[in-house]
Amino acid sequence: MLKPLLILSWLLFGVFTQAQSPVQSGVTLSINKQSLITQAKAWVAKEEQTKPGQIEIAAMDRRLRIPDCEEAFVVSFPYRSSKQTIRVQCAESDWQAFVGVKIHADLRAFTFIKDFPAGHLVKPSDVQETAVSRPVTGLIESLEYLGRQSLASAVSRGQLVSKRHLVENTTLFKLRRDILAGEAISRDDVAAEAIAINRTSDNQRFSGRLLESAIAAHDLREGQILSRQHLRIKRRVMMSSTTLTRGQKLNGSNTAMQDYYGKLPEDALVSPIGIERMEVIRTIRTGQLLRASDLKSAAMINKGDTVKLQVGGGMLTISVSMIALETGMLDQQVTLLNPDSNEKVRAIVSGPGRAKGL
Repeated sequence: MLKPLLILSWLLFGVFTQAQSPVQSGVTLSINKQSLITQAKAWVAKEEQTKPGQIEIAAMDRRLRIPDCEEAFVVSFPYRSSKQTIRVQCAESDWQAFVGVKIHADLRAFTFIKDFPAGHLVKPSDVQETAVSRPVTGLIESLEYLGRQSLASAVSRGQLVSKRHLVENTTLFKLRRDILAGEAISRDDVAAEAIAINRTSDNQRFSGRLLESAIAAHDLREGQILSRQHLRIKRRVMMSSTTLTRGQKLNGSNTAMQDYYGKLPEDALVSPIGIERMEVIRTIRTGQLLRASDLKSAAMINKGDTVKLQVGGGMLTISVSMIALETGMLDQQVTLLNPDSNEKVRAIVSGPGRAKGL
């Protein structure tokens, strides 16, 4: 009975040993590979008088079996003209391999001298220079990036300063005093502040020149950040200077350019050019804003009007008084009657009471 048990134990031990062997072999190979990389970096760093952290060993073929070398690996540069390849040898087993290598120079970088919150305006005095031995994507390499940008998120002391930490600033305006509704706001009433653009709204971002023609839309408090909704901007627009009735033509005596505060309709008239060609389609009160939707093209000639017809050109231009037989607007064709000869002619309306021959 004892003999069969011994045989069974021996068989089980053999199976367990065989099952563990590949794992143990893989661990050994991994240890050997790490030992090779560590020794190779140390040797190259000593040869090039730099730090091991600046040495990068290229990825090796997975099929490469690195032996368990009891003595230190022997490392050398096999080519005089290049230091991008090293030869690694294990003297006791006559094993050798050629491995790619890259030597990184120190790069200028900066670290934060203390913790800073998001939105902090980063100044050159907030960082100190350092060197990194391996390339890091996005690091700032010059202080010219600082002083005009703020932190997009909080940072910690000693953290490398990266471009992703920084966001462009924009200038906002904070009130120095209380402002009442309708009161003018001057540049002296505000303090300009640089704030990270991602912490502001579109309405808060505007040129300081806007304040030169603005009044408060409602009561505002000291310390408040100004927004476009807080302002009523002065515009020069066409307004009625007298009450206008339906069908009345516009001219320089019943309209005037005046200051207007508030939201301006898209069709507001902002120039007097061409108003003499327009007439109102409804009653407009004195001091009311004139809009294109309140107007239509006015007739330059009405039926029965006396019209000055110009015929010819240059030195041979002749002006004849005619009677309009129909109403016409600018550039329209109308029929005119010569009262002396009863002759009818077609002409083009060229202005109020004027026409020119075809």
